[in-house]
Amino acid sequence: MIDEVTAGAKVKLREKISDSVPIGSIATVLYIDDLDNVFIEWVSNGRLTSFSKKNFKSLFDTAE
Repeated sequence: MIDEVTAGAKVKLREKISDSVPIGSIATVLYIDDLDNVFIEWVSNGRLTSFSKKNFKSLFDTAE
């Protein structure tokens, strides 16, 4: 689980969110808005996705 979320961080999905995004997928945190939504861009396809900060922290680990 991630403790701190920062823009520019590379993260790795650790739980299934859909059939189109496999576990282990890498993304880059683009920004966190005023409502604590975390916006990411998937490295594999460039798609943008957002999560609440709480959900984000439970779904992702820091990519090494």
